[in-house]
Amino acid sequence: MRATLSLLCLLLLSIGLALFVSSSSAENDAAVTGAFGDPIPGLASADLAAFERGKAIFEKRFTPSEGLGPHFNSVSCKGCHATPATGGSAQRYRDFFILARQNADGTTPKYYASCTVEMDRDAQLCLPSIVVPNYGPIGTIAEPVAADVSHPPIPAAPDAIVARRNAPPVFGLGLFRLVSDDEILSRADPDDADGDGISGRVNRIPAEENAIGRFGYKCQAATIEAFNRGALNNQRGITSDSTAVKVGAAYERGERGGGGEGGEGGDRRESPARRLLDELLGVRVAYAQVSEPKDRVKDLDDVPDPELTVPELQSLVAFQEHLAAPRRGAITPSVRKGEEVFARIGCTACHAPSLSTPLGLIHPYTDLLIHDMGAGLADGIKMAQASGSELRTQPLWGLCQHGPFLHDGRADTVSDAVLAHGGEAQASRDRYVELQPADREALHRFLESL
Repeated sequence: MRATLSLLCLLLLSIGLALFVSSSSAENDAAVTGAFGDPIPGLASADLAAFERGKAIFEKRFTPSEGLGPHFNSVSCKGCHATPATGGSAQRYRDFFILARQNADGTTPKYYASCTVEMDRDAQLCLPSIVVPNYGPIGTIAEPVAADVSHPPIPAAPDAIVARRNAPPVFGLGLFRLVSDDEILSRADPDDADGDGISGRVNRIPAEENAIGRFGYKCQAATIEAFNRGALNNQRGITSDSTAVKVGAAYERGERGGGGEGGEGGDRRESPARRLLDELLGVRVAYAQVSEPKDRVKDLDDVPDPELTVPELQSLVAFQEHLAAPRRGAITPSVRKGEEVFARIGCTACHAPSLSTPLGLIHPYTDLLIHDMGAGLADGIKMAQASGSELRTQPLWGLCQHGPFLHDGRADTVSDAVLAHGGEAQASRDRYVELQPADREALHRFLESL
């Protein structure tokens, strides 16, 4: 009897310990997930209002009279970020190209010169960045591009580098700004000191005070604002001013909350997460992600600059800051087995399952580092310190709705994407090829659950 009671006590203790560990793990997770396109749950009313204003700007279809063009890839942010909801990705017909010149010193600047007032604005050989806009002013249904617009040609020259890009989803993107530099650096191993063949490193951005890049396929932007200002100008010809206003040697950021576009009135209370964020990050200077790190960007159309107001830019950034991370699918025994396979073949060396933030753990399956992905995925384009073969570890959350895959959208399936991996990921790719069918199937079920 006494032995039976002892066994029962041990069993109850084990169950209680398991429940405690499970509960503790759940409590450590940040409550930031939701349906695709939804805001992070529990936002303060001011942050939620800013999210809705920013979503409207994200979905707005700009016109030439509002500064669009003369060349552009889409009339709205949503034009390239709509699948499966606002803030998502796009199919290949929305892909865009970047064009750079291969210099003898190894640098890859944009191919065409910057626009100046001395240049003929109709020459159309002056672009704000390496992005090549495909479209011009809207014409008619029969002739959607106005006949008098000559598009920037892609030269057939030995010094020209052309790369393709598929639009990445931005769900949960704002949470990366909460990941500390120390958290990112803790996984960096630029010299492969541990000899595991993985040598991820950070990309520091000179135009943003050498801050660590977190955004873009090559971690080429350190802030969401900088990335947005670049995309606005590069993809649509929309100019903007930084929300950081220089005052002497310091910078003051404009009011982000409030009821109206100018931040006046309304519920100005900030959420605890916002206050904590402001305390942790302070104020950072944001620059346009264009050819030169100048704060004010001007173009040569007849619409006064900036074409997007500072409050509008603030709202646009707020929308992306507060987009929920994708909600995880059902975790079945097959999914758990697949997760074990994922770790066993070495994928977690780059696709780190969790990152720590002040709000708790998030699970994007990225290390926010750049890695050499080998010649097969290399595009030859250098951005800040990222080489032509280095790419950021792409986050895997929301993968089930993300196709096509990889930075250039070349892969139709997850399997195609894995098989294209090379460089630092070659060993994991080879282990994937050698998997037994049951293990590979479980791995796919795990990836689909993300």
